[in-house]
Amino acid sequence: MLDLSDRKNYIGASDCPAVLGMSRWRTPLEVWGEKTGIIEPEDISQKLPVKLGNRLEEVVAELFVEKEGKKVHRVNEAFVHPKYDFLRCHIDRKVEGERAILQCKTASARKAKEWAGEEIPHEYILQEVDELALTGYDRAYIAVLIGNEDFQVKVVERDNKLQDDIIQKQVKFWNDFVVTKIMPSVIQSKDSDVLFRLFPSAQEGERIILTDKADQIMEGLEGLKSDFMSLKGIISQQENELKALLKEAE
Repeated sequence: MLDLSDRKNYIGASDCPAVLGMSRWRTPLEVWGEKTGIIEPEDISQKLPVKLGNRLEEVVAELFVEKEGKKVHRVNEAFVHPKYDFLRCHIDRKVEGERAILQCKTASARKAKEWAGEEIPHEYILQEVDELALTGYDRAYIAVLIGNEDFQVKVVERDNKLQDDIIQKQVKFWNDFVVTKIMPSVIQSKDSDVLFRLFPSAQEGERIILTDKADQIMEGLEGLKSDFMSLKGIISQQENELKALLKEAE
């Protein structure tokens, strides 16, 4: 059985979207910091949405059984890639009589558009593609309870080409960055907090030699700041022109 407190020793399916740079919530830099042990993972277990999601998992599974007429059961052991033992996953449920996974999700009503029609949030698609690669199963059902008002079941089918691509990208991330502890070069706008956690204070007397890339970034940054100030001026001017046309009108 997989020790969930030891997550820094492997890439889990929920890490996959962030490793690929396709998560809205986490970045490759954050995953790298956690897997190398340089920063501690944020403890989200006590957050109310997480607590509710964990407690409603059984309810979602029961709704799936009622809606689809299928049977499911828990799987306690981890699935580990046969070649890369640092790629692992847990699944919520196994669908009996099928080579299939059940993933139980909850979403607030304001996220209903993300599930409209055939839509599935891309983070969950990547997670299920990764789980299918590790389990060898044929499909994943995603059952989602939306705002306690709507219940939907979506299906992600096995895609061998996509799975192979995702696996190789995770292997490259692990070998190139985690094993070597070399920081990924891709830094995102969401990384401000991660960088503060990595480098909370300056070391007195510490100096480094910057490369030509730093010069390029600084030149580009100065240009962007100049463009930003120009745009702010244009926006203020046009807002004032509109106010002048409105006069006393609301």
